[in-house]
Amino acid sequence: MAHRALTRGVAAGAATVFAAGALALFGGGVAGAATASVTWDDGATRFTRTSSNATPNAGDTITVTTKFERTNSTEERLNWVRDFHNTCLTYVPDSAKVNDQAVEPYLEIKPGYVVGDFMSTSYRVWVTQTQTPIFSVQYKVGENCLRGANLTAGMDYLGSRGSGNYADKGPQVTVGYLGGGDPGAGSLGSLFGS
Repeated sequence: MAHRALTRGVAAGAATVFAAGALALFGGGVAGAATASVTWDDGATRFTRTSSNATPNAGDTITVTTKFERTNSTEERLNWVRDFHNTCLTYVPDSAKVNDQAVEPYLEIKPGYVVGDFMSTSYRVWVTQTQTPIFSVQYKVGENCLRGANLTAGMDYLGSRGSGNYADKGPQVTVGYLGGGDPGAGSLGSLFGS
């Protein structure tokens, strides 16, 4: 009898260690998520696009930002910015901002993109060497996102110095294999068959 209790105790301890190891291996959420970023120059404008999570799972919310910088002393006024995203991502209402200022209701929301119209807002958006606006948008990763696939991402814009089209520039974001689908998928219960 004591032997069975000891065996059960060892088995429970081993299961706890295994579960902790699985949690460390598969991740415990977005808190430790690695970001994805890409930077490029076009003329005297530098763009940096970042996703808050390079490998989100279905159900996660990611923040995508586009930072505008000028590399010379000229300034540029932004008229509008369009953020392209995969159609399996859903825009999070009221999340579009420029430097923490709300863009809505001056935001066009479509399945594959959102467009912020800064000609209609009460504020103007300028890009200089000292003013580097950041356009940010949040998306929820859908259950219909293909696992392991790179999501299309990019942006285009119109400003006082012209336009730019970078619809597939990135950053590269790949949907993870956890979350979504079968409610038991990826859970510790599914590892143990319960």
